[in-house]
Amino acid sequence: MTRNEAIETAKRALSLAASNLLQHRTRLYVALSGIGVAILLLLLQIAFLQGVRVEATRLYDDFTFDLAVVPVTYQFLYSGGSFDRVRLTQAQADKDVTDAFGLNIGVSRWVDEGSEQRSSILLVGLDEPNGFVADRDIRNGYAQLAGSRAVLVDAWSSSGYGPLKLGREARISDQPVEIAGFFRLGLFFYAEGSAILRNPDFARLTGHDATQVSVGLLRLAPGADADEVAARLAQSMPKDVRVLTRTQLIAQERSFFTSTKPIGVLLRVSMIIAFLVGATILFQVLSAEIIQRAKEFAVLKAMGFTREFVFGVGLSEILLLALAAFAPALVVAAVLLGIIELATKLPTGLTFGIAIETLLIVLAMGIASGISVIGRIARADPAELFK
Repeated sequence: MTRNEAIETAKRALSLAASNLLQHRTRLYVALSGIGVAILLLLLQIAFLQGVRVEATRLYDDFTFDLAVVPVTYQFLYSGGSFDRVRLTQAQADKDVTDAFGLNIGVSRWVDEGSEQRSSILLVGLDEPNGFVADRDIRNGYAQLAGSRAVLVDAWSSSGYGPLKLGREARISDQPVEIAGFFRLGLFFYAEGSAILRNPDFARLTGHDATQVSVGLLRLAPGADADEVAARLAQSMPKDVRVLTRTQLIAQERSFFTSTKPIGVLLRVSMIIAFLVGATILFQVLSAEIIQRAKEFAVLKAMGFTREFVFGVGLSEILLLALAAFAPALVVAAVLLGIIELATKLPTGLTFGIAIETLLIVLAMGIASGISVIGRIARADPAELFK
């Protein structure tokens, strides 16, 4: 069979499959509704999981660094460990390390002066930016932290923080603070809101030892290989710290939230359930379709159509059902995810990558359902027409 003949045969199979599906439109719409709901759930779970990945490393994304020094017990951003700041000085002894930056993380209580409402708050203590801070709001806001009471507050913090405006006073750890600026992170994984302050003030508000650091960030000389420097530092530095490349740190952070924390496990299980529901509905729809058209497939064989053509008709029905259900599910998902992102600040917006990933899963779902059904087409016997 030539290429043109193969294309023409595929077109005929696709046309016949479409005609079969459109013959009973009410049944088709019911089937598409069931499959579409399963695909919609799948889209939502994939988008939520991607949102968790992005949110988990949002703070690190706002910094420019090549390596990170973390306590040996480090699991994620707020894991409660710290190490002596002298480790950063030791790291700078390496010929390829050009600068170091200290980052401190702690959790405390925010008390709104007006309502006296208490909310949890993630405190982020920073050294002088010195080129490490990539986020413009944080970089410019740090310059406004002139007094010991000044803090930058996440504009996406909980409404329990009260009206957030410049100069407004509140209490952190029962000590008065004043809002000197804003940034946007939405780190709700850790607390109801967050604030950034200078490391000396962080030590004062939390009782944290000023000689300790939660995470150290290192910048390397141009052209230096991060993996090689990390391996070298791991050998030379005391064993109370670990040295990770930026890629390793980001991967570990995301893995912890998507594979270890309940939220990631829940989303993965939900994805599997949505896949199984969609595959089951497709299987049932196709089974009913094949059974009702068994004689029609037998007629095609009796007319001399090849088994490949008959299989092509069945496969085309699978793909048409999957794609027809995918399109409206994509539109509904885009609207819902946009609303969720607007309300929660979780980065759940529908992206091209999420759409393609879901489409591939849907096609796999259709193929998985079709493999078990398409065998019935092979058993359609022209001899049955004469019984």
